[in-house]
Amino acid sequence: MTLSIAFALALLLYYDYTQASSAAERYESVTVSRRVSSRVVSELEAVEVEVSVENRGRDDMPLLEVRDSVPRFLSTVGRPSAAVVVPRGSTTSFTYRVRPLLPGSYVFERVELVFSGPLGMVVDSREVPLRTSITALPLYQTTGVSLKSFERMWGLVVKGRSTGGMYDIAEIREYSPSDDYRKILWKAFARTGRPYVREDYGEVFGRVLLAVFIKLEDWLLGEPPNTLASVELRALRSYIHSLVRAGVSVDLAICCGSAPKVVRCVNEDYWRSLFEAFSHMSPHCSCSAQVSSLADVPTYLGRGVGEYMAVVLIASPLTLSSENPARFLDVLKAFDGRLKVIVPRFDYERFVDPEDLRRLFRALSALLERAGGSLEVMEESFTLGVGR
Repeated sequence: MTLSIAFALALLLYYDYTQASSAAERYESVTVSRRVSSRVVSELEAVEVEVSVENRGRDDMPLLEVRDSVPRFLSTVGRPSAAVVVPRGSTTSFTYRVRPLLPGSYVFERVELVFSGPLGMVVDSREVPLRTSITALPLYQTTGVSLKSFERMWGLVVKGRSTGGMYDIAEIREYSPSDDYRKILWKAFARTGRPYVREDYGEVFGRVLLAVFIKLEDWLLGEPPNTLASVELRALRSYIHSLVRAGVSVDLAICCGSAPKVVRCVNEDYWRSLFEAFSHMSPHCSCSAQVSSLADVPTYLGRGVGEYMAVVLIASPLTLSSENPARFLDVLKAFDGRLKVIVPRFDYERFVDPEDLRRLFRALSALLERAGGSLEVMEESFTLGVGR
């Protein structure tokens, strides 16, 4: 009796093995595709993912388990896998949803196909390379900072007089051959011997360079979706949004790799520019360049420092504390008083002794003021509520 049972089990195992092997051999007749409801979303926005399996062969495909590979920091709603039976000449699909917990680009790399016999005793698996990407943009809020508020904060408005009356000077810069000679400031030319031209808000809005340097440590401080890096990127996008709405021309520099990624004139094609900027960064990416490399960004953009009415660096005090003070002072001098450092609100005291933090703020403020810059702590909170 025992021998008969053992023999029967062996036959069942052999049968299941042959069926699983036969199904795996038909692997090339199976086509797998993946579709996402949107390739560009906001962080925490739900994205529907549909995985389809088509059987192009002449035989049925029994008990095929399809397992999708979900990138890290995407929370799933529903199972990213399904056991399906795919008759010949038909297509079977399943869906689930994901939510990006952090801003950046996410890449689905592959789908795993697990073939098994009718009894499920023997399995064989194959991996299908299948790349699909989605880009999660940081959430933003209206910062409540109008253009005039920027002017007051940075001291950019200088009252002058022209033949047409009073005007607000947006910028005073050196003359270039394409400029209107009627805008030359002759008094400045008489004093300095160098031609300068004015630009006022009635003729042209100013230009601002916005920059952020994201370090690995910024992703590790706090919990998703409220890491320090997330807060910095939300602050960045909120300032982009406010400046573009005010009619200011915005250049952008985001460093989350070996060198800053620069985008020229975000205001000209807002959504394309955001996608271009954030699709090049991924969660837990890290900028290996020093903040002092910010001085090279205008050159990357094909601009001179004098073309900017302000250069705004969004950074945490922890990032700035790792900078060489002498090199950072050189950067401040290179921007000739235009550099403004904006510190997002964050619970820094959880990670740094409060007294050390106060000393750090005082040292940074003194260093910036020494070169004509300034340090501002944002009033807005970019931390999301738990129920979001």
